[in-house]
Amino acid sequence: MMIEDIFSDSFLAKAKADFNNVKSKPDLDKTKSMYLGSDSGVMKGFSSIPKLSADHRAEYGKNLNSLKSKLEVYYKAARESLDKGTDLPGLDLSLPGLSERSFAHGHKHPTSQVLSQTYDVFRGLGFSIVDSDEIETDWYNFEALNMPKDHPAREMQDTFYVNNGKSNLVPRTHTSGTQIRFMENNKPPFKIIVPGRVFRNEDEDATHIWSFYQIEGLVVGEGISMSDLKGTLLTVVQSLLGPEVDIRFRASYFPYTEPSVELDCKYKGKWLELGGAGMIHPQVLINGGIDPEKYTGFAFGWGAERIANIKYGLTDLRELWRPRFVFLEQF
Repeated sequence: MMIEDIFSDSFLAKAKADFNNVKSKPDLDKTKSMYLGSDSGVMKGFSSIPKLSADHRAEYGKNLNSLKSKLEVYYKAARESLDKGTDLPGLDLSLPGLSERSFAHGHKHPTSQVLSQTYDVFRGLGFSIVDSDEIETDWYNFEALNMPKDHPAREMQDTFYVNNGKSNLVPRTHTSGTQIRFMENNKPPFKIIVPGRVFRNEDEDATHIWSFYQIEGLVVGEGISMSDLKGTLLTVVQSLLGPEVDIRFRASYFPYTEPSVELDCKYKGKWLELGGAGMIHPQVLINGGIDPEKYTGFAFGWGAERIANIKYGLTDLRELWRPRFVFLEQF
């Protein structure tokens, strides 16, 4: 099926009929994969957005989101219909109905909301999401990223160590180590983000916490430049915080990028720091088994909690992980 066909009335009618006709959980999973899976026309449509002209990108994305929402409604209706017909073991039919009982419905944590929104934006730009281990070796966490044992940059990331008789295992201080692991096993071009928990041995305050979710990005290919980096980050930040948001780069230093920059966004009239970025250092490409004479790339990283802090107007990062449900239920 051509990607253009997904906007036709016949496509929607067929999708609705297919979801209405599912008879089992496997059928439902298969139908969902057909219309909403990674190889579906809708997802391929999102992947094609970066190739469109700026004039057509916004309208095309809007139509895709609308179509995706309708398909999700069909999926949820089919799932609920299956659930109603299921004889659940241990179900007490003598309990009073829902109208006689009060239920408190949960919702996503603010950080989870930001992560989910971030995944959607990057998938729309053709990025893959890569998972990785929280315990990392010293080589991948530091040395392969141009930070040998005596490098002063290590002091910027006070480190925990695994007490197992070996000194080369650490709870990762960033998800950047996956850059090297991914480059070792994949040939360019590629675009990935690596989200996950990271750990740093530092005192907590309103702007620092010892463990947080980092979102690392890596793009490698031929002819990748700083303009590609800025265009990508502008698109992502505006998608998360609003189309009126602007960004700027400030010169900085990271051992694994050259040149390196700090990324700021102008939100509600104030410049706020988001994270670091830059062009991948040639030695880091070599450490990952990639020829820096042929390929270039960029990397970036920021904390999901920092985005939540900005988006929801928080003044203390620690509030996100305190068990104060009255506070968290506001978001």
